[in-house]
Amino acid sequence: WRVEYWAQYFNVDSSDVVQRAWLAVVPKDSFLDVYNANPDLWGTFWIPTSAVFFIFVTSSLSQSIAEILAGGSREYDFSMLTSAALAVYMYVLAVGAFVYGATKYFGSQPGLLECLSVYGYAMAVWIPAAILCVLPIDWFRWAVVAVGFASSGLFIMRSVNQIVGRSNGKLHKAIIPLLFVAHALLVVVFKLRFFSYSVATVPTSPPQTTPTPTPTPTPTA
Repeated sequence: WRVEYWAQYFNVDSSDVVQRAWLAVVPKDSFLDVYNANPDLWGTFWIPTSAVFFIFVTSSLSQSIAEILAGGSREYDFSMLTSAALAVYMYVLAVGAFVYGATKYFGSQPGLLECLSVYGYAMAVWIPAAILCVLPIDWFRWAVVAVGFASSGLFIMRSVNQIVGRSNGKLHKAIIPLLFVAHALLVVVFKLRFFSYSVATVPTSPPQTTPTPTPTPTPTA
């Protein structure tokens, strides 16, 4: 727990973090080859934190736009911030720790920080996705979420497969479906909780009509 030990994991600059985040968003090259050359905690922490912030702000903004277009008023729901933080941090920490424990059990010799970094950097794609999902076009939001799911899922599966490749090969068939299900559940939560809203119309009252008085008949003698 010496400061000198942990300082090595913050020995990166913004260009390093941006490069690694780009590898997570567009997983063409190996993220772990770049990451393991100089492991960091900076991006592993700040990218999920930034994702939480953007998901909360953009979902609140989109809900405000929907309420304004519907002719109503909007109050910020800070429970959405708590929900975003729980969803992102629990996913990164719990699933990352699970990957570490499972791969270590099967002899892959992973690093805990290595596994957490994969899931931390996997949140990078949801920052631009959250911004794009402000647009009040439902099919477009579904398309953005689908692209985010594919991009982050491919990055995770490719990185985990690289870690699993160090073992005797028995782990691959067991762990990949579980990770896919966990990732799909997170994306469903994102879409239904934060990226789903509709513009309601304010019901209009029918025009008021003044009843026409019925003339009183004049009595005849």
